[in-house]
Amino acid sequence: MWDTELPKWEAKTGIKVELDKVNTTDISSTFLRDVTVGGCTIDNVEMLDGGTAAAASHMADLGQFLKADGSSAAELLKDQVPFAQKAYSFNGKLAFYPFYSGAKAVAYRKSWFVDPANQSAFQAKYGYKLPDPPTTAQQVKDVAAFFSTPTTKGIVFSGSGDPAETTLADLIFRNGVDGYQDAKGNAQWGPAHPNNEKKVVEAADYLSSFISDGDTPDSIGAMQSADTTSNFLAGNTAMDYDHVYLFWNRMKDAQSTLGDIGTFEFPSLEKGQGGISFYWGRGIPECSKHKDASWEFTKWIMSPEIQKLALTKGVGVYVPTDKSLLSWSVDQGVIPQGVADSVTHAKAYKVTPVTNQLRQSIDIPLVEKLIGKQLTPQEYAETSGTQMQDAANAAGVAH
Repeated sequence: MWDTELPKWEAKTGIKVELDKVNTTDISSTFLRDVTVGGCTIDNVEMLDGGTAAAASHMADLGQFLKADGSSAAELLKDQVPFAQKAYSFNGKLAFYPFYSGAKAVAYRKSWFVDPANQSAFQAKYGYKLPDPPTTAQQVKDVAAFFSTPTTKGIVFSGSGDPAETTLADLIFRNGVDGYQDAKGNAQWGPAHPNNEKKVVEAADYLSSFISDGDTPDSIGAMQSADTTSNFLAGNTAMDYDHVYLFWNRMKDAQSTLGDIGTFEFPSLEKGQGGISFYWGRGIPECSKHKDASWEFTKWIMSPEIQKLALTKGVGVYVPTDKSLLSWSVDQGVIPQGVADSVTHAKAYKVTPVTNQLRQSIDIPLVEKLIGKQLTPQEYAETSGTQMQDAANAAGVAH
């Protein structure tokens, strides 16, 4: 798209765009360095969720540009999925233009679920019809146990790194905990919120029980998203609970040999509770010397026609936050329904300049220890909550 469509837009508008690609892990620090001590050479930035809070104070309010165009921030946001209506605004300012998201979901071997022999055996063992797909957390447990045999496993999920942490976070959110930090910056399941500790223990126990019950591959502690996908597509598991949208094209192609593959949103542990969202937004630095040109570029890259090209022809994979585009993506087979449902129901949660540190430096190692049976669910909840609160206090973001 950058090679074919951008030159056309540059020729049409006379605006020249210079693209600067940096590693995902370096975007936030690169941007902050530029707008504070680097002379503000960046006019437009695509920021990941973990960097939005630190960058927000340096961003122009996009509401002013929308108003000048006869629209408003409220008009833009009403067309977005619920979490996006909140996640991109800071202190009443629309700091980032919403467009890019993702969420955990489950891909499953639908052909196994509709097999008459499996249906009869499941009915006889559990006393209810084999769900296609499961709609409760207990049904997921039963299905995982049912499909665990000497040659197959019932479920696979990431047990290592960032994907493992977000899998547990997804379940914690789905059990009624609203993010990592509260409105005052305190850890949501630390000393400031002792009642949430029980919910975290329940979520951690639920996830780790798949492992202790023998319903996951033995190597799950070393797996990340690409590994779980390979395991699933090798025909070794009934369900893959992960970033399945990133590998949806591979899964669609595999249906010619594996049979039908379906998707579903992981059921909530507490009724009505959504899971974790992942997102990026596009913004204009307040110090930019080319704000008007940057806004024209933003409108172009965010336009439905360009977004549809990016979704169907682009190299990257993402889930649109615009409700109409999301529906279109499902209809076109670009995004699986289960992922769209997860994004639609995902929670907006408070992000502070220290949230990403809490996840990366504290939570990931502890989740890996939980998966590796080095911590009990209770020990995980107590240790992570205390350490997150200590880090928030040390950073001065907790009150």
